[in-house]
Amino acid sequence: MNSRERVNIVLNHEIPDRIPIDFGSTRTTGITTIAYNKLVGKMNLKIGLSKMYDMVQQLSYPQKEILDMFNIDFIDTGQAFFSSDKYWKEFTLNDGTNCLIPNWINVYRNKKGDTVIEDDEGTILGIMPKTSFYVDQCYWVYGNLEKIPESIRLRDFEKDVWSYTTPPPGNINLFDEKQAILFKSNIEKLYDETDYAIVLRFGGNLIESGFSIRGMENYLCDLYLDEAGVNRFLDVLMEDYISKLNKIIELVGDKISVIMFADDMGSESGPFFPKEIYRKYFKKRHKKMWDLVHSKSKCKVFLHSCGSISELIPELIDAGLDILNPIQISAKNMNPKELKKEFGKHLIFWGGCCDTRNMLPNGTPEKIFDHVKLNIKTLGQNGGLVFNQVHNIQPDVPSENIMALFKAASIYGKY
Repeated sequence: MNSRERVNIVLNHEIPDRIPIDFGSTRTTGITTIAYNKLVGKMNLKIGLSKMYDMVQQLSYPQKEILDMFNIDFIDTGQAFFSSDKYWKEFTLNDGTNCLIPNWINVYRNKKGDTVIEDDEGTILGIMPKTSFYVDQCYWVYGNLEKIPESIRLRDFEKDVWSYTTPPPGNINLFDEKQAILFKSNIEKLYDETDYAIVLRFGGNLIESGFSIRGMENYLCDLYLDEAGVNRFLDVLMEDYISKLNKIIELVGDKISVIMFADDMGSESGPFFPKEIYRKYFKKRHKKMWDLVHSKSKCKVFLHSCGSISELIPELIDAGLDILNPIQISAKNMNPKELKKEFGKHLIFWGGCCDTRNMLPNGTPEKIFDHVKLNIKTLGQNGGLVFNQVHNIQPDVPSENIMALFKAASIYGKY
């Protein structure tokens, strides 16, 4: 049984030979470059500089040697693009180690030693302090406006640090004939030359786009104070999303297994808003996108949503969700046993196998083994689980713990 076959079985709520394992197929299931460089060094691998494709979260693509050693079953469509070093330039991380970053990103260090990301018009979009490991957004297009403007331009959505630094395929114009051919041919090549299940990072952000354009506080207030503005904002987004989804499915819908959406809706203690707000603005729009995916392809719908969101899960299922990530087991009301009991018949759980807030950085390899064994037993009972830690592996995680994490997955993930 190869990876693609194994994944297809699990995504259809059947039981394969073992639980599929993910490492870096999305921007929420991977590893920071500092942690990755340490891991490669610990394993004495000579595989060249890592490629840090996500400047904001500082994430690297896991290289094939690592994917093979950890028995990984998935791959990010981004790995189908820009394989040549001519698309990359060298960059020094805040721990002094080196990596490669996309060469179109305008990044420099200021007099303080902070890393600055600036767009082509000279607007500073994000800053990573020299003592930090992440880029902080510092410009919001509509952040200083009293309300969402009457006229909303799609190009305004390009002026935030997430959009500016978006790696391929997110920055490919699918409606340009040459770029569409490139998109299609590269993903077809990835499909033909590997047996990985291919995950496409789409986004489809309804909530996070509001945070990026208006600022989190403004947008959460808008949900209560500016109903017309929010609907106008979301309608502009949806028109763009639907046209892109249709094009993606037309070009490669038969080659990808999973389409990833992302919308953080929770904190450690509960959702950002009650389910009534979700129903009012977001549910019908999620359903429209997810119904499109289901009606025109065999792809499964994956949603990343951090935090304590258990009370929203029934709404997400009703909207057509197939896969939930990251299963933040440290958050309130996110107990794996209860989640599996209540929602296991309806959802694939992608994650939740190791807490990254406390256990992975601070535990011993032995404690990680026990922790992973319990979570696999709980979430993987009768299938329905893709192995992954809760969100990305952070810079402070010891390499020995990462190795223990994936060793435990291979040992305890067998059916």
